[in-house]
Amino acid sequence: MSTEMDPIVGNWYQHVDRGLDFEVVAVDDDSATVEVQFVDGTLDEIALDDWYELELEPAEPPEDWTGPLEDDEADDADYDAGDVDVDDWDEPPPERPRRGGRSGGLDDDWGGGDLED
Repeated sequence: MSTEMDPIVGNWYQHVDRGLDFEVVAVDDDSATVEVQFVDGTLDEIALDDWYELELEPAEPPEDWTGPLEDDEADDADYDAGDVDVDDWDEPPPERPRRGGRSGGLDDDWGGGDLED
């Protein structure tokens, strides 16, 4: 059985066969992919063609779906908002290295007919 639901950014879905809940975080029409994020924070991509072959149901966001994004020790940090120098706001942020392509991941698990395993 396949889904007729379009991937909508911000919506949560459940992969019925696997019981996995995830949120759609991006849809790239140019590369025909859907980027999803699981409750544990793991990101994955699904080919748009494969999306429509999945057996999906709408799902409710988990109670604490921000859990993997929060820093548990942030409250323990020795930080005072008064220590921030307003002059620093004009400086550009430091450069961050770009991530190269995907490294394996769960992409193979999303393929069309392989879901019944």
